[in-house]
Amino acid sequence: MKETIKTIAVSAIVFFGTAFAIMSFNEDVAVRDLFQKLYVIITGSEHEGLGILEISYGLGIALGITLFYNRLVNKKNGDNEPTPIEIKMKQYADDVNDYLEYRGEQKNREVKG
Repeated sequence: MKETIKTIAVSAIVFFGTAFAIMSFNEDVAVRDLFQKLYVIITGSEHEGLGILEISYGLGIALGITLFYNRLVNKKNGDNEPTPIEIKMKQYADDVNDYLEYRGEQKNREVKG
């Protein structure tokens, strides 16, 4: 039960953090203004509210993230390719181990010196 609560909490933090990051990026590059300009260029008239560009952009982000993390693609032929997050977690674990080894060597030098 405790692990389930931790998993839900971490998932919620990651979900809302990702949503915040995407929204911040969109505001920084003024995606709303860009879509408005594109709509005027394509149709010749102003558009207010939610349009096809915004909907397709939102769906594209969701689909892109899902495909990037290999969640929709069925792995055929027994391929166990790691996801990008698994690779980063392995790199982090290796970095921590390297640091702990380095710190241990530094302490040994201090004791001898």
